Amino acid sequence: MEPERLLARPYRPSDQRAVIELLLSAQAAEPGFDWPGAGQLRAMLADPELDLAHDARLWLNTRGALVAFALLRSGGRLLWFARPSAQTDELDARVIALAAWRACELADDSDTAPMLRTEARSIQERRLAALERLGFNARPGASLRLSRSLSGDTPLAAGDAPAGYRIRPLASAELGDYLALARQLFPRASRLPLSESRRRALMADRAYTPELDLVAESPAGTIVGFCHLALRPDERERLGRRAGWIEMLGVAPQSRRTGLARALVRAGLLALADYGADCALLTVRMDNAHARALYAAEGFIALFEERSYGLALG
Repeated sequence: MEPERLLARPYRPSDQRAVIELLLSAQAAEPGFDWPGAGQLRAMLADPELDLAHDARLWLNTRGALVAFALLRSGGRLLWFARPSAQTDELDARVIALAAWRACELADDSDTAPMLRTEARSIQERRLAALERLGFNARPGASLRLSRSLSGDTPLAAGDAPAGYRIRPLASAELGDYLALARQLFPRASRLPLSESRRRALMADRAYTPELDLVAESPAGTIVGFCHLALRPDERERLGRRAGWIEMLGVAPQSRRTGLARALVRAGLLALADYGADCALLTVRMDNAHARALYAAEGFIALFEERSYGLALG
């Protein structure tokens, strides 16, 4: 059978709904493909710091139906997904070729050799095979996806803050201090919304729930911790998934060893359960022994590994 003819063109704001529908279709068919969520992708596409006319591409068939989408972010980080029935080696190669050309173009003024970076989970057999075929290699470091049931047969502990501390929702006026602490704690976390523009886009999205964006206030009244939670309503409505997410959790160095991290975890689990989530999911680096021990003590179990892959272009 002759391969389907495809046309590539730049992303337009009017494409957002179709791209989100494509994302959800791909996630329904591919185990482990759960980042970004629909709300996170909408926030990326609304971020004024991205040059979407050059860094986001759609592939359409001869009937004008969307079959694939790719987004190249800073540092050569490539996100791409396709309609399950349209996934082919040829399509993968076309996406990578265009992304590689754009990554090299962006690297012309840089002293660093260009590289494409992407991610895969240990249970994504097709994606892993495609990355190997395309020449990607696993990069150092890996993370674990963890899960914790929130059903009634696994009781949740109280999320009381240590003496003098208070756990409450983030106030909009505190966003600058919040992001400064988040950047300090996660300086190399490319997936997290650490720029103000992207964070505000996320907070403006319908998937954002202000009551689930928790911060820890110190006795001095400063933000010394946070637990950003998410419900992902698109995935619940379209895919029937009721998972809640701990998207980002951290505690300032001066407030560690006080029990504050454990209190934030517990407060987050209680909040997700109150909003109807049936389990909590999160990602933690494998080399973060302290965090892994905390999550294990709070009932989390490992589901699979996540790893970054790179393709050198120089």
